[in-house]
Amino acid sequence: SVGTMLFISDDQMNGSKIWVGGYKMSSGVKPRPYVDVSFGYVFKPYLSALVSVGYGWEAYKFDDQRVATARPMTVGIEYRYGTRKFVPKAGIGVGYYVWSVLEDRKVMKDPITREELRRGNPGGYVMAGVEYFARPDLTIGGDVVGHHVFSKDIEAFPSGYAYNEDILSMKLGLKYYFVSKKKGS
Repeated sequence: SVGTMLFISDDQMNGSKIWVGGYKMSSGVKPRPYVDVSFGYVFKPYLSALVSVGYGWEAYKFDDQRVATARPMTVGIEYRYGTRKFVPKAGIGVGYYVWSVLEDRKVMKDPITREELRRGNPGGYVMAGVEYFARPDLTIGGDVVGHHVFSKDIEAFPSGYAYNEDILSMKLGLKYYFVSKKKGS
């Protein structure tokens, strides 16, 4: 799947409260690409389990060299409503999220504690989307996924970037269904 992602909760990650050199920047974000690869197992036509690994980033309007990145690694379940050509779906799961803040491709540090602005934290997600069955084994689909990352650490990052993160990803993708042959068939 390919698409875009945005940090939507932490004021520093989403660009609404970034201070540079003692001045507050009007630093809204510029969405950038998000990609992920998923593998799953279909238990029934309406229920499947998925494992996904992704990577995405966003830049800030005041400085294209500063970016916030996220690498979600998730496991979840997906429920499809029906077996028609267009099939709505919903999902839920848990994951491990590696996030970082980079400037000129180097991990930034908190100015007070000198801790690198990179961590891996647990989290979870909810997903809603739709699939179009172009063939019985091939779908084209779109998903909106909301991730919540338990990354709050005010002691390590007193200067900012210290709160739980909420990430919104929007993506389009192709899904191919392999059919396993049962013994005797």
